[in-house]
Amino acid sequence: MARITEVSGNPFADLWHHQNGRFRSPPGCPWVDRRHSAQMLPVLAQLAISGNKPFQFPSGHYLSRQSSLQMLDSTTDEPSISWLGQACFYIRFKGLRVLTDPFLSERASPLRFGGPRRLVPAPIGIKDLAPDVIVISHNHYDHLDTNALSYIVDKANITVITTLKTGRLLRKLGFKRVIEMDWYQQLVDGGSQYQCLPAYHFSGRNLMDENRALWGSFSIEHNGVKVFFAGDTGYGAEFLRIGRLTGPYDIALVPIGAYSPRSVFAAVHADPEEAIKIGEDIGARHLIGMHWGTVRLTTESMVEPAERFLAAQSRVGKSIMAIGETRPLVPR
Repeated sequence: MARITEVSGNPFADLWHHQNGRFRSPPGCPWVDRRHSAQMLPVLAQLAISGNKPFQFPSGHYLSRQSSLQMLDSTTDEPSISWLGQACFYIRFKGLRVLTDPFLSERASPLRFGGPRRLVPAPIGIKDLAPDVIVISHNHYDHLDTNALSYIVDKANITVITTLKTGRLLRKLGFKRVIEMDWYQQLVDGGSQYQCLPAYHFSGRNLMDENRALWGSFSIEHNGVKVFFAGDTGYGAEFLRIGRLTGPYDIALVPIGAYSPRSVFAAVHADPEEAIKIGEDIGARHLIGMHWGTVRLTTESMVEPAERFLAAQSRVGKSIMAIGETRPLVPR
């Protein structure tokens, strides 16, 4: 039976991040969140005009459905990882299949005909996958896609691991085994271990519920392979502590996009260089950049995050993936 324990040395055992029915990010972020300031107005205006404008993505950024399925099928017998855009990965350990932050629909929005549109289609759909576990970092629409999740048939036997106060939405969809976790809690489930860890972000699906559900990053460990899934986050000193308490990691999936202008978004979205710092702080051997090139949420160009990420100096290995690409889980 699965059991939840608390990681020794939990710095938030006093529930510092719980505040009057809402949650807050850990201390240690060098930036101020200005999403609710006047500086946000020109960003909203620009996105209203051109946010859903198509972009000419470079060759190799997107694989066709046929190529994606062929790559997925050809790696059935070995641990592998597939990127499906934004923060959605399909990770196949030996004997375990994990899906992260599924966003596979046309829009990251509560509206069918408005809001941020997916600008690169998902070559693989939810019906093509067979996850044993779904890990959801927070409730934003580009991370928790209820439309896609509604197509999963076997909701009774899939374990959904998420953050505090996020589970109700998943139970409404019909999932029976939903486990909500606080920061620095650990779930032991058979031969697998999951840890919910802090992140510098926010939550909300409408104008009234901001920060009423928790957000987080996750450690996923199975069969001797340890993966850090950052979800969505800015950069701060807490990642050094995460590395000290829970590292090292074989691979880290780190967000590299949705960061401009920095005066507005730096507290909640890491830029490519900060994403590398996250990976170095937690003790990862290899980084894969995510949360870019899928949907336009901010004002930097769609390809800039990957260019900066690959060009930046790093003490560890790093790479990006094409949407629909499958590769060996641990780099050779």
